[in-house]
Amino acid sequence: MPRIERLDTIVDSFAERSLHRNRKASTMDRERLKDVQTSDLTDDRLNEDFVVWLKTKGPSWLLIILVAVVAYLYIINWKQGQVNYRNEAWIALLESQTPAAFEDVAVQYPDVDSISQQARLRAAGMYLQSAVLGRAIGSTEQDPVELAAEDRTFNLDRAASLYREIIAQDSGSLDTVVVIYTAMNGLAAVAECNGDLSAAAEWYEKAAVRASGHFPYLADRARTRGLSSASYDRLVEIPAALPEVESLESLDGGIGEEGPQSIEDVTNILTLPEVPAPSLPDTPPVEETGQQP
Repeated sequence: MPRIERLDTIVDSFAERSLHRNRKASTMDRERLKDVQTSDLTDDRLNEDFVVWLKTKGPSWLLIILVAVVAYLYIINWKQGQVNYRNEAWIALLESQTPAAFEDVAVQYPDVDSISQQARLRAAGMYLQSAVLGRAIGSTEQDPVELAAEDRTFNLDRAASLYREIIAQDSGSLDTVVVIYTAMNGLAAVAECNGDLSAAAEWYEKAAVRASGHFPYLADRARTRGLSSASYDRLVEIPAALPEVESLESLDGGIGEEGPQSIEDVTNILTLPEVPAPSLPDTPPVEETGQQP
């Protein structure tokens, strides 16, 4: 009997434990199920809120993002276009060979660095050089083309016009000192070519004043040119022909056949005649070798 009671006790204890475990597992399952259901409800609520946001505010935000992306791409393309435009301007300036080409560059790229001023300076310089040398633009020393009088006048007028356009754009800053100084010197040179020396001196003085604050040596050079231009009104006598080369006989009639016959003979020590050594006073003559007193 005691064994049967003990067995009943063990069975009852095992049954209670099993029941407790089942109850605990059931409770955990219910809690897990509750958590899952709560999570599902939360996810559903979030999804529903997101869908509502997309329907109400989503298009506006998407439009803003799209506009920002388009603006960013536009700015990048615009900056790249500016770089390409600037490079194109400098390449056009370097590739130009005639005054007309330089003038086209100045008109086409007025807002790129100092392209327009440099292009006008080079065009005016070519016009002025053609007038000074008396050769047509494009001709060379090997194949010169004489410049007609009306073409010379046109070149000088065109050079002066370009120089004045450059001076009209003077901003008074340090960046334009050298360009304006060069243009003023160019106008002075044009005035010299036209024979107006007083106007040339005035332009040289203006150039000196423009450069004196930053480049004193340029100012001194302009004033020196202005002073030297005052002497250009003096006539220079140009001989009709080269003088005849005088011979040695015309210079000294005592030169005969035995003497030197050319300048080379005079400078050659081997062809010079022997000159006796002068005797000093109160000095006995030199005795010849081999003689006894």
